[in-house]
Amino acid sequence: MSSALLEPGTAAASGAVERQIVALHLGEEIYGVDIASIHTVLTPQPITTVPNVPAYVRGVVNLRGRILPVLDLRTRFGLPPLEADRRKLSRIVIVEAGGLNAGLIVDAVSEVLKISSDAIEPPPALLGSADLRCLTGIGRVPDSRRKEDDKKREGRLILLLNVVEMLTSVADLAAAGTETRP
Repeated sequence: MSSALLEPGTAAASGAVERQIVALHLGEEIYGVDIASIHTVLTPQPITTVPNVPAYVRGVVNLRGRILPVLDLRTRFGLPPLEADRRKLSRIVIVEAGGLNAGLIVDAVSEVLKISSDAIEPPPALLGSADLRCLTGIGRVPDSRRKEDDKKREGRLILLLNVVEMLTSVADLAAAGTETRP
């Protein structure tokens, strides 16, 4: 495609890289994971509880002969448990990153979004939480519910998860034996 055919400010015209992000829902917030890190999405299934693991590690599942840890992102991010009637709509997202594999329990998985690297900013330093290591950035995506002329001004914010950091921090906590459930 010729660059003369592109509108100024588009991802390709500005040299920005477009990323494909899978939208994961937790409460009212939307989190995003790079599509390359997603192995599969499962409906809820039995999870075997494991003692002496961090509180947000729900246990393990057997996925095609592989035993994988399952992390509850609601617990990990300090959100209240999902209501019982909504749990059947939740999903386990199997991720692979940095040589680590795990399942992430989320409220819902909705779509694949395309986000230009120009529309991604680092998390604000003023937030200062250690948990910000689990974010690679905050992306702005046009809200499809708005009128076309408003799309350029308003957008949804997507918190982009750093899957490698999240999984390594779990491994580090487990090794240290801290924040465990009996």
